[in-house]
Amino acid sequence: MKKYKFVGNSELLQFIDPKLMGHHIKSTKDIENWIKINHQKFDFNVEITATFVIDLDFNLLINDRHSEHIVCANGKEVFSAGEITFKLLKNKTIIISKITNQSTGYCPSSASWDAVKISLEKTDILFPEFFTTFFEFRICEKCHWINVIKDEYFVCLNDNCQNELPKNEI
Repeated sequence: MKKYKFVGNSELLQFIDPKLMGHHIKSTKDIENWIKINHQKFDFNVEITATFVIDLDFNLLINDRHSEHIVCANGKEVFSAGEITFKLLKNKTIIISKITNQSTGYCPSSASWDAVKISLEKTDILFPEFFTTFFEFRICEKCHWINVIKDEYFVCLNDNCQNELPKNEI
């Protein structure tokens, strides 16, 4: 299983603090506790989106959506990272309604789903069969800009660069 090192903005490393590390989620009860402790509020779709990482022990860790993945992971390598959305159903059950690999700090591939699945199978939480949205990332070899690939367009989006990007994943 591929491990992902942090490749994002090095200025974010200053925010790493064990007290800010992600909350270990093993069950829907853990999600409920996290919501209470962190004063999270469901939106108009009765959903809450959080930052997540899968650590190297296949644990799901979550933090507030505005938290950086590197903070959630306490500065460590991960098997996956992205955003996760919890939905409260009418029967008060919490499920995962959306999950992505959107992390420009770690740039995980869609193949990181395997680690996500292993982690989620250890819980009682219902989850989708795959990332509901997944992203492809490339780092420009010339300017080191992190790019999200859209429509098979492999050109650096940094206005000062426009270099051709590698076709192979990070």
